[in-house]
Amino acid sequence: MFYKERIEEDKLKQIMEQNISYLDQISEQMKLGYLSVFAGAGLSVASGYVDWKRLLEPLCKQMRLNINKDLTEIAQYYKNQYGRQGLNDIVFNEFAKMPKNNENVTWLAKLPIKEYWTTNYDDIIEQEIQKRGKVVETIINQESFKYHDPRREVVIYKMHGDKRYPDDVVLTKEDYQKYDDKRKLFTRLLSVELVRRTFVFIGFSFNDPNLERILSIAKNTLNSKSLPKHYCFMRKVQVIDYLDNKNVITEDSLEKYIQDKNYQELRINDMRNYGIYTILVDDFKQITMMLQYLYNKYIANNVFVCGGINPDNLSDYGEFNQVEYDKTDRLSRAERFLTLLGNTLVDNDFQIYTGFGAGVGNYILSGVLASKKKNPLNIDIASSEIHINSLMGVEDDLKDKIRKRMIGQCSSMIVLFGYGEDRKKSGIFREYDIARENGNCIIPVRSTGFAAQSIYDELEENKELPDSLDFLKTEENIKDMVEGIVHRLNVYRKEKEEKLNEQLFSSVAMYGIGIFISYHYDSDNKIAREITEIINTDKINIFTVVRESEKIKDAEIIKNWVDEEIKRTRITILLISAETLDRKYVSYELSKSLLNGNSIIPILIDSEENAFNEDGINSVKQKLDVELSGRNLKIRKWFQENGKENILRWLNEALEKKES
Repeated sequence: MFYKERIEEDKLKQIMEQNISYLDQISEQMKLGYLSVFAGAGLSVASGYVDWKRLLEPLCKQMRLNINKDLTEIAQYYKNQYGRQGLNDIVFNEFAKMPKNNENVTWLAKLPIKEYWTTNYDDIIEQEIQKRGKVVETIINQESFKYHDPRREVVIYKMHGDKRYPDDVVLTKEDYQKYDDKRKLFTRLLSVELVRRTFVFIGFSFNDPNLERILSIAKNTLNSKSLPKHYCFMRKVQVIDYLDNKNVITEDSLEKYIQDKNYQELRINDMRNYGIYTILVDDFKQITMMLQYLYNKYIANNVFVCGGINPDNLSDYGEFNQVEYDKTDRLSRAERFLTLLGNTLVDNDFQIYTGFGAGVGNYILSGVLASKKKNPLNIDIASSEIHINSLMGVEDDLKDKIRKRMIGQCSSMIVLFGYGEDRKKSGIFREYDIARENGNCIIPVRSTGFAAQSIYDELEENKELPDSLDFLKTEENIKDMVEGIVHRLNVYRKEKEEKLNEQLFSSVAMYGIGIFISYHYDSDNKIAREITEIINTDKINIFTVVRESEKIKDAEIIKNWVDEEIKRTRITILLISAETLDRKYVSYELSKSLLNGNSIIPILIDSEENAFNEDGINSVKQKLDVELSGRNLKIRKWFQENGKENILRWLNEALEKKES
């Protein structure tokens, strides 16, 4: 039995390692600029909008139809019966409301993605991206393809139309049948993009009708093993979704759960035939964690180069420039240092962001263009290696926005030279302050003098500099200085990536604090629900026992479900009333909890109805001793010890004991 549990644990670890591997592959494509996102209705749910099923639910009630049927057919029947206007009104009214904050959309907007596709009618993606100062172009119909905004940084293809034009959205079966006539450019372009780019699908369920449409396009396009991989975030089919309003699962619901779970597994295997690999999550909040992982993974490679000299005296590099010009390249010591730094950063796979400070930015750029990674014939400086946003001649208010945007895309900062004695007016110090607020790794090159020296001394005094940067005080050899700076950046990047891997693995593999509540439904359900209400937060997942319905005859189904749920927990709460310990499934849950290594909190429901006397309590202790293999656990009393006030403290004590 223990061996079986170990295998299951290893399987979970394997799945998580596979998911992290997929995320790293996504990250690499994103870094290269080849990543696109395809958003389904599930992405918009957190914003307060409905998915397809909930959108058409009122129509089903009106027509007395089963909502679980083909949704496009339901929409078609409604149009046939009542006309198109009713559908238009539903779309307009539903998507007219203000959206709620959506963390997944926020993190997506932070990523360097230039192309989005969506079957949604809302505008939450374009709104979030525009908040970040980017120019967005939206393609909503075939006419939109005629025009191109040369300023655009992001393009969004709305395959099924836009809420502003409800009469033109794709909704009915007829709309789908005529799609290739009215929207064939979307299909053709998507077919091309599936070949040349990597897609991440997010917000689709395994039975989403829109996914069927996309898969049919993919099926006709992706017929070669050499084509790029695509990825899909998908929430697992879970028992909790099949409980009724009394938190009970019936035989019919349990059977539906098993069917849907099997169907999802088959769908996942089938999607691989189209080059689409699935990242399964227990909760949509796990997608947020993964998007955060992608963002932090991306910025770990990005360095902001902060620095400049007096534009009125472009030869004044202070004491750093006491060496004469080199006769071979006619560069001064400072100029050769900056050129070598730009070159070495790019050769070590760092992307450079800079405000192109006077006397610094131009030589950093020269080094980038001289990199071995660059094609000597490529004269386009707007490459993936360096991102330039010059601050010269820009108004002060806008300067700050530009700085925050650039520095927000980086995890590290190198400070070089700097001029101006007034700290409040100095752009160098302002960029330094923004980097500190962001928690960036800051490397002030002290030997370059000016602001860089002041910042180094300040950080050293506050003991915020690692010992590995001591060389910046005294090192005079340009090559050794550059190698030392890049070494520190490489170490920081590696540390950051290792930490990200660890955080993601631990947070997703054991999302929050999994708690299993074992109890006898008829006697203990009221207390179980009270506990759930008290401790059910974003950080805690609650799993409860399958109720012993008279209709359920297959014990193996229940046991398999218990096995699956307890694997995801760290604590088991055992609620004990008069008959609890005599129930066969409670006994099974306790044995599985022990095998899983759970901390167990026995709680006696000492109400008048249960009326535990001293003999009754002793009997409970004896039964527990047998069930828990001799573990002498303290039995809590729900009423006498005020469980409502103390349940969280009991949980914390159990966790601390488990960790120790």
